[in-house]
Amino acid sequence: MKKLLTLSLLSLMFLTMYVETASAQTRIRFARGRTSATVSSTIGSRGQRKYVLGAQAGQTLSANISSRNGCVVLGNGQTSENYTTNRGDNWIDIFNNCKTATTFTLTVSIY
Repeated sequence: MKKLLTLSLLSLMFLTMYVETASAQTRIRFARGRTSATVSSTIGSRGQRKYVLGAQAGQTLSANISSRNGCVVLGNGQTSENYTTNRGDNWIDIFNNCKTATTFTLTVSIY
C-alpha cells in the first residue's frame, strides 16, 4: 500500500510538471500585414517563459526584451538576439534573473 501511494504521488508530481511546462508557452501571432509584435507581461522570481511563433525557413528573427531593472534576458543571456529561422515553429526563451517578479516588454520581428 505504501509503494502504491508513493508511485501515485510521483506520477502526480510528473504530470503536474508536464502540465506546467506545456502551459508556460505562449504563441505570438502577428497582425495581418505586420512583421513585428510586442508582448508585455510579468514574470515571477527566477522565472522562465517560452514564446513560440511560426516562420518560413531562412527568415531573420529579431527579438528584443526590456525590463525596468534589467533582470529579464533572452535565452542567450542578452537583451537582444537575431537568428535565421527554421520552417515552422521557432522558440524564444526568456529568464528573470532576479529574486522579485519583474515586468518586461518583448518585441519580435521577422523579415
